[in-house]
Amino acid sequence: MEELDSINVYSGMSDEELADRAAADKLACEALLLRYTKLIFIKAAVYSASESDRDDLCQEGLMALLKAITSYDKGRNAKFSTFAEVCVVNRLRSVCARAAKAPAVCESIDDFGEEVLSESETPESIYMNKEFFSELRSAVENALSGTERRVFDTVIRGASYRETAEKLGISEKSVDNAMQRARRKIRVYLK
Repeated sequence: MEELDSINVYSGMSDEELADRAAADKLACEALLLRYTKLIFIKAAVYSASESDRDDLCQEGLMALLKAITSYDKGRNAKFSTFAEVCVVNRLRSVCARAAKAPAVCESIDDFGEEVLSESETPESIYMNKEFFSELRSAVENALSGTERRVFDTVIRGASYRETAEKLGISEKSVDNAMQRARRKIRVYLK
């Protein structure tokens, strides 16, 4: 019963309020993740050339969203929804460009976001998504080694690979390798 009460509390909060609370409150972070999951899947589908690409892009989009949550600054007078969408789209475009895939789709990308952001969720779907993300977080924490977990946590909090390497006292290549292993393990869990 307490969980349903907390879901109701978070469903009444704005994205900006949740982003403000997310650093200290994991449930607030999960609530934002739930709200923007559809956005990530839709944007990944737009940029992907195949189903396996879409899975990879969903992971990248999730990491971009986590980074957006931790780096959002309400003092800059931008809505969180705008900031999150820009972060996700920029990350997906960068990944596609780096992978030398087909050029990013620009014409139709803006047609998708508004309906996702304004669509209301049912309590059941919110609860199911919350359960999924709780399981995902537990699985990720259990699957990753200590180094992978430290690297992953530092990167999703907004640090670049170089900053992560300096902070953890390892090479940039080690950071990249740890993130590749973490992505692979998350991909295995998601399948």
